[in-house]
Amino acid sequence: MTGRLPPSKRENSCLVVIPARLGSTRFPAKVLAKLRGRSIVEWCWRAAKAAKIGPVLVATEAQEVVDAVRAFGGIACLTPASCVSGSDRVHKAARMFPHKVDFILNLQGDQPLVEAKTLRAVVDMLKRNPKADMATAVMDLPDAKRAQDPNVVKAAVAKDGRALYFSRAAIPFPRNGHAPQRYEHLGIYGFRRAALDRFVKLPASNLEKTESLEQLRALEDGMSIYAAVVKDHPVAIDTKADLRRAELLLGRMKK
Repeated sequence: MTGRLPPSKRENSCLVVIPARLGSTRFPAKVLAKLRGRSIVEWCWRAAKAAKIGPVLVATEAQEVVDAVRAFGGIACLTPASCVSGSDRVHKAARMFPHKVDFILNLQGDQPLVEAKTLRAVVDMLKRNPKADMATAVMDLPDAKRAQDPNVVKAAVAKDGRALYFSRAAIPFPRNGHAPQRYEHLGIYGFRRAALDRFVKLPASNLEKTESLEQLRALEDGMSIYAAVVKDHPVAIDTKADLRRAELLLGRMKK
């Protein structure tokens, strides 16, 4: 682990881990791609720091990313290249962190425009709800075209905030013509430490493999996920086209 560690404080009971894999398939080295002069991972790190919910740690398999994080003043650790998912990488990094934390927030290193208040909302949902093993974020999805897009993950949420299901399909289906309340899922996860330990030990589930959504593994095993409804401008950087979209959106946000 490289960088200067924050002091151990009980009020810092949440650790934010940003999994930042250099060897991404669709857009190699995307976490180091530049957006308005800053790398994508630095944008994520700045949002996490602005949230003021606890120490921020970047977890990567590449020394190049470690060096880049150190250059902008962050803390980074090397995790095995064999980590199957971001959650596995977060778990490895959290085990390396020397201070005791009760909550762990997984912020993917490809969401440069995530808002600090969104991260706080996820952690607040987890902390104030003792029934929650995990927490995440969703936003209203009024756009019918996005609702039909399988690349946009939808969530069905109960009135108490429990996530009932996640799908690439347009759920819920308006069978009787009733206008559905649809939510778009933002891939941010808060875990209780014990829940993260449990989650990474579970084998990939049938629904997870069917929809290619790892959060379904938790639901199938009986774990509870609660969703905070937020207003945000999510742009996950998976392609160079996404990077251009982020540039345009950032320009509109700054006006």
